[in-house]
Amino acid sequence: MAGAGSRWFAGAGVATLVAGLLLTAPAVGHEAHDAGPASKVAGEYVAGADRLEGRLLAPCCWDTSKQTLDIHDSPVANALKSEIRARLKAGETADAIEADLVARYGEKIRAVPEGNPLRRVGLLLSVLVAAAGVGLGYKLVGWRRRREASLPAPEVGGERDAWDDALDAELARED
Repeated sequence: MAGAGSRWFAGAGVATLVAGLLLTAPAVGHEAHDAGPASKVAGEYVAGADRLEGRLLAPCCWDTSKQTLDIHDSPVANALKSEIRARLKAGETADAIEADLVARYGEKIRAVPEGNPLRRVGLLLSVLVAAAGVGLGYKLVGWRRRREASLPAPEVGGERDAWDDALDAELARED
């Protein structure tokens, strides 16, 4: 019996080792994306850069990972991040930069292309969630009022019974 348990334990160890190797191995086809840490890109804060980078896809991975510039780390993505930050620092607007990048790379660079129904769906879902919240609040208030109305009213100054007399007698003895 001890031999079977140790074989199971060894098998579990091998499975854990294989899973660890698979999880730490680089993804197939992404060898060219090892550009090092993202800190190589302009490390200082530039207002509007993160928002614009979140709206644009990395051109090197349109067909595979479809990651936006703000989370992707490849030479092309880092170059575009640096360009965006430099142009924003120079005073160019985010919309103008986005329009220029769309003219250079095509509509595919946008994470959510113009005319995509996803924007309307998001707005519709937001309105529906807000309406559901209001409806739920209304129902909770109604349930609470009905519960309070169904509870018997507490009696004030009702009949005295033997327990009341016993309590009064004990309290008088304590004084």
